[in-house]
Amino acid sequence: MVTGQTILEGTEAKIQASGDRKLPAYWGRWFAPLGDGDMKETNLNIFYHLGESLNDLGSHLQTGMELGQLYSYLILAENWVLAFLKETEELLPMLKETRISAQTLLGNIQAVKGATFGHWMRKITPAQMNDLLQSKEQLENNFEHENRNLSVFTVTRKGIYDTRALIETPEQKFPEQILPFLPQQMLEDFKQAARCLAFGIPTACAFHVCRGTEALIIQYCERLLGHPWAEKRKDWSRYIEVLIEKEAPEQITSRLREIAKMDRNAYVHPDKTVSLDEAPLLFDLCAAVIFYMGQELGRLTP
Repeated sequence: MVTGQTILEGTEAKIQASGDRKLPAYWGRWFAPLGDGDMKETNLNIFYHLGESLNDLGSHLQTGMELGQLYSYLILAENWVLAFLKETEELLPMLKETRISAQTLLGNIQAVKGATFGHWMRKITPAQMNDLLQSKEQLENNFEHENRNLSVFTVTRKGIYDTRALIETPEQKFPEQILPFLPQQMLEDFKQAARCLAFGIPTACAFHVCRGTEALIIQYCERLLGHPWAEKRKDWSRYIEVLIEKEAPEQITSRLREIAKMDRNAYVHPDKTVSLDEAPLLFDLCAAVIFYMGQELGRLTP
């Protein structure tokens, strides 16, 4: 004889057999922060599993079936719809109709689930079946219409650089031992430059990486001079002259001259645009000279 306990044990067994991957808690955040900004990564795989749970519920609905046979699918669908509503709270303006239909489907699932418990052999009614199918279809239709509002984009790889590293941890390009000697403005500009490179904004990448490099050049010059920069003239040519006068390593001054030859000053000019091919070259040049200046600052620090 089929009992409530048998149904509950069977439901638990089905969920365990399918593994934790069937449950939303396994997959974590649907929208995970990237770096220290407002940007978030959308886990599209989670939405696939949401759809799978709803499809399983719909495909197993049959006229005249016993409610106990449906219980495990109700449990899984309920978990996924609850997770969807929780994870998309801040996206209400973008998924307004989808969330409304998700609430309706959740109510229908919970109503059937409540009617099932303790009445496992009861047959599903045409009204219950119709409510579940219609609200499921409405959710799918609304999401099909509104999902474009999530603005999910694919960021392609830039040269040898890993896209995630450019967005989240570009400072790891430098050894840990030199990071304490790099000024905060330089690090912030370098992070912005890396993000601009990742998202294909080459002129902005050039602006930030050059500005960050200049912040470090000034700090290096001041360390060699033994006092803050006092000259009214502030340009790369003068910085390089001072570094040569103070016998800075050739590997630093030669690279700075190479960057200057690329018409560095024009990168801050509104008429200058930088190509997608040129930006990674400038980024690498600046990263190399930042590394060597960081090393020298470390050597000069007592």
